[in-house]
Parts: sequence; C-alpha cells; structure tokens
Amino acid sequence: MILAVLGGSFDPVHAGHVAMAEHVLGHRLADHVLVIPNWRSPWRDAPLAGPDDRLQMCRLAFADQPEVTIDAREIAGGRPAFTVETLAELARERPADRLRLLIGGDHLATFRQWRDSERILELAELIVLDRAGATAAEATAAASALPAQRLVMAPAFDHAVSASAVRAMLMAGVRPGAMLPPAVSAYIESHRLYRSA
Repeated sequence: MILAVLGGSFDPVHAGHVAMAEHVLGHRLADHVLVIPNWRSPWRDAPLAGPDDRLQMCRLAFADQPEVTIDAREIAGGRPAFTVETLAELARERPADRLRLLIGGDHLATFRQWRDSERILELAELIVLDRAGATAAEATAAASALPAQRLVMAPAFDHAVSASAVRAMLMAGVRPGAMLPPAVSAYIESHRLYRSA
C-alpha cells in the first residue's frame, strides 16, 4: 500500500487540509493518508489549541473519509518530534508499505535544513503540492536540488486557506464559514477555542 503522511500542528485543522488529502487520494498518489498532528513543532511557537483539542478536531474533520486515518503518536509522545523520527517508526511498523510525505512547494527550498533530510528521502518519497508562497520557478529550482526519483509532483493544487488566517478571524470574532469543516467549527465554538479574551 502507498501511504501518504500529512503532518502538522493543525491549529486548527481546516478545509485546506481536508482538500490536500482528497487531492492526493483523488489523483491516486496514495492508497491511504495518515494524518499526524504534532505535540509541538520543533521549529515553531507552541500551538494556541492544546494537543488533545487539535487531535479531536482532526478526528472530526476526517470522520467521513475511510481512506484517512488519524495517528496520535506524536501527541502521545508529549514532546516535539522530528519528521525523520516519525517516518522511521512507520517504516519499522509497516515494512510492506511505501511511504510518501506530503510537503508544500513552499517548503522545498528549506527541505535540506530539516533534520536528517537525506534519511527522510531514504524513508519516503515526497509528494510536492504547489501552494501559495512558492512560485513555480522557486519550486522548480528547489526540486532540481533533490533526487528526482524521490519526488512526486502533484497536479496543481490551489487552496488558499491557512491556519493563521483562520485563527486571526476567530480571534477577531469572525466566523470562517467554509474555511472550516462544520464539525470543527462547532467544536471550536463549544470549547471556546481561539478567543482573544
């Protein structure tokens, strides 16, 4: 089985994340998607929502997608986890599966700065999704520095939703509407998340 790994803070999970999984599955770039919310990124500030809330929101967002599984390993670990560590665990657990890591085109230029990037490329192919923030020329230049046989360039993907924009709207008291899956929106409201006061 080809298993695509979609990791991140998911603070909060939004319609763009759901669209990413649907895009990869719809174009047969993977047979299944594993969504792995992190406890905290080693590179970023702490998420505004707690790990248990972000995990539950992911479960709600993908509840109707049987080809998507939510994996709580990084949150259960209770510490920042590096991508290479999680991929190594998955490779040990699922030796028959072919791993692919979803990465935005905007992250290609800094990929070599990731911890053990060479090992990541040994463990998984990269599914590259063009996203806002990286021009086609930048993505092409970054891709040329990586082994072509480990890159899977996804068909054009244009979904402009970002978690930071959703958080800003929520903190301003503005409902994000279709930017959030309805069940996630309801969860945020009932748990009073992302409020400025």
